[in-house]
Amino acid sequence: MEILTDRDKDFFYSAMILNTKINFRTLKELSDLKLIRNYRDLSDKDLLNRIVRKESELKSDTVSKINGLLESYGDIEKLVKNYKKIADANRIEVISCLDEYYPYNWKKLSGMPQVFYIRGNYRIVENMTLSGSVAVVGSRNPSRYALYATDQMCRELGCKGIAVISGMAYGIDRQAHISSVKTKGGTIAVLAGGVDNIYPASNKDIYDLICSNGLVISEMPPGQQPLRQYFPSRNRLIAGLSDCTLIMEAGAVSGTLHTASFAASQGKEVFVLPNNIYYKNSWGGLKLLEDGGNVLLNSESVIDSVARAVMYKRLDLGCSKEFYYSDIAKEEFGEAIDVSVLRELAKVKPEELTDDNWKDIIKDSLTLKPLCADELCGITMLPFYKVSRLLTELELNGTVCQEQGKYSLTFV
Repeated sequence: MEILTDRDKDFFYSAMILNTKINFRTLKELSDLKLIRNYRDLSDKDLLNRIVRKESELKSDTVSKINGLLESYGDIEKLVKNYKKIADANRIEVISCLDEYYPYNWKKLSGMPQVFYIRGNYRIVENMTLSGSVAVVGSRNPSRYALYATDQMCRELGCKGIAVISGMAYGIDRQAHISSVKTKGGTIAVLAGGVDNIYPASNKDIYDLICSNGLVISEMPPGQQPLRQYFPSRNRLIAGLSDCTLIMEAGAVSGTLHTASFAASQGKEVFVLPNNIYYKNSWGGLKLLEDGGNVLLNSESVIDSVARAVMYKRLDLGCSKEFYYSDIAKEEFGEAIDVSVLRELAKVKPEELTDDNWKDIIKDSLTLKPLCADELCGITMLPFYKVSRLLTELELNGTVCQEQGKYSLTFV
């Protein structure tokens, strides 16, 4: 029997989920009984046969599902070969929840994909862990007002290093990608079909642009058509990747509202662009505002929301001293991890920090938005005179500048 690589097993999992009755509950039952270590074990035919023999330990439904998998094993192997062929031809990679670089935001949620597929620059996902991300979604037939606001918001957020995530549909999605694809934050398109399947086909121009400068993601394997039932699932992934969601325009019945619902259920803030109450295409968004959504007035409120999410992530990543000082952490996250260490040290032993350490914390605090000296005092817990001196030194060396009482980095 041919020995399967981890990549083969990831392809196998996708084929199995789409073509058998094996589901998350099956995996959990087998894992709880310690019959498998993880989903990759289900590609081992000999192990499957051994598991079936332990039917007394399993639910009858589970035994039936595994038998079904065994019966269709040969067909799944053929699908795996086809997936590999398409992936190799289109430079498609597969990422697993067992991999080190699985998206941080998805790790914190249940029901996210065990494997997913990418084409483009995955560094965007790695960077957004410590720089933030927003989902930007809306109508496929938007008003000029909504398109203009989408363009402005995505450019401003992208220039701050915040990744913009959308679904590559017509209208708002398309504009969000175009406006952010070449910014510092970059853009991610999450598709309902395989990442090689351009949908809608007329968006090939933006698809090619994103593949070259951004990232395309899907939980569906290469070659899979974007069936209607896959779109709600795609929307949950868009919301899951982001730190908050922007609804730029949505009618009373709209798939955009699914994304807003997923974001809210995940505990994330939802911002809604206010619009004309007599314009039917905005009724869904207005209803969200009535139900407690945040009014989207400018990018500053969004940046505040992202900044809070990023701070929690940095503190979470900073909880593990082993992670702080690992070579991988330093190589992949660079100075951002060092600043997280400094923030933790500032809480327990502030006297051990040098002026340069405090300057690093101040610069990190100014990454996403300008702050006044009083706000920096609150963040650092330093007296005003010391913060003022450090800011003056940073101004003199050209690192920060002051405008209307607020400090910002000279180069963001």
